[in-house]
Amino acid sequence: MSEQIDSAIAWGSSRCSEASDTPKLDAELLLAHCIDKPRSYLYSWPEQLVPAEAWQRYQILVGKRIEPTPIAYLLGQREFFSLNFKTTSIALVPRPETELLVETCLELCPNRAGVDLLELGTGTGAIAISLKVNRPDINLIATDISTDCLDLARINASDHGVAIEWIESDWFSAIDNTSLFDMILSNPPYIAATDPCLMRGDLRAEPLSALSPGENGLEALQQLIVSAPAYLKTPGYLILEHGFDQQTDVARMMRKQRFTEITCQTDLNGLPRLSIGRLTE
Repeated sequence: MSEQIDSAIAWGSSRCSEASDTPKLDAELLLAHCIDKPRSYLYSWPEQLVPAEAWQRYQILVGKRIEPTPIAYLLGQREFFSLNFKTTSIALVPRPETELLVETCLELCPNRAGVDLLELGTGTGAIAISLKVNRPDINLIATDISTDCLDLARINASDHGVAIEWIESDWFSAIDNTSLFDMILSNPPYIAATDPCLMRGDLRAEPLSALSPGENGLEALQQLIVSAPAYLKTPGYLILEHGFDQQTDVARMMRKQRFTEITCQTDLNGLPRLSIGRLTE
């Protein structure tokens, strides 16, 4: 048994509405993936029959979507900063709002060769790789506590033809503090463990350790801010993504550690998302 493309989309959209705010888009992406065609093909040939094997696979993926499983995990890839990255359930799905971190880093990065950058908690490697693709001249170290994440990041780096030093490290634990950096950046976990959003939607399927650092959500941010001055050149920048309601706490912690010129940038939704501090002493 099979279905026409248009009716397959309608069926998938109806099912995906149980778990997604974009059910039709989800259905189209999954169907295009199953028939190995671009999404535009679905609009050009809506009366075409979906091959039986592809229809069966599509039904399975739609079932996984409503568990829910994020689309990025089902497709095995996610676009970030106009690049495609392999994604699996071992790492946080790269998000559009995190592109602000890459943009800001590129804007602040000195216009010279030999700039030294450190990314902490790299996950898929999307941030580090996006930076290296756009600034091949920088020296970049990226860390993660998970060896599986580092293996995934290495695959993504190889796919994009960039060389990055990957280090297994619990934040700064494996970083030699005689190595100083022009910039340190991170998108750490920052959701409070008691936040009900962790029990809703796709977040239920993503690794909890990449989402929540503890009870108040500030634990990882505080650890990074306290430790960073020992690893930064002067002047040097610390750039951190955080929750929309955490900018005041982040600025306070930065000031306590001698950071100056502290600013906060808003994401695509106009929410405070990224804080920058400069170490000048």
